[in-house]
Amino acid sequence: PSLVVCDCDVLDTLPEREYRCGCAEVIKYGLLNNAPFFNDLMETPAKEQYEHVISTCVEMKKQVVLSDEFDRGARQKLNLGHTIGHAVEQCSGFTLLHGECVAIGMAVITRAAVKKGFCAKETLDEVEKILKLYDLPDQTTYSTDELLNVALSDKKVANGNISLIVPEAVGKCSIRPVPAEALRE
Repeated sequence: PSLVVCDCDVLDTLPEREYRCGCAEVIKYGLLNNAPFFNDLMETPAKEQYEHVISTCVEMKKQVVLSDEFDRGARQKLNLGHTIGHAVEQCSGFTLLHGECVAIGMAVITRAAVKKGFCAKETLDEVEKILKLYDLPDQTTYSTDELLNVALSDKKVANGNISLIVPEAVGKCSIRPVPAEALRE
């Protein structure tokens, strides 16, 4: 785009639930690759720093997209929380909003990362803390089988592997191809 216009005043017109859903996507950017931004969100509510939040997220997305225009590498990281999130969204019959599902997806994948030894429990503690701070869900009632049946139809599945975006620490995530059936563990 040649121009991006961001009007912070529009955010104050959103219903609270929709606003919180947007915060899930904002939190994703901090967890993904910007620990100082994540900490800013922990210390100061997003509502009190709209310009900083928007400019940071827009710049981060711009840099990722410019580095991977065709979504074959680093840009895939923008899907943090989305593989599980989309499955939760579909299982709920879309009664849960996208941002709520992304929040759940980030928490679920971080729990799995701790279980597999990819990240420390402290990372999960921070993720759960910020989701609670922004009144976002971090649990799902859907079974692993229900979620996997949906997740296996995701665009990120190739050759029997799902590309998962896995937190290693706040501000650091990696792309890990995981055999789909191994996710049942």
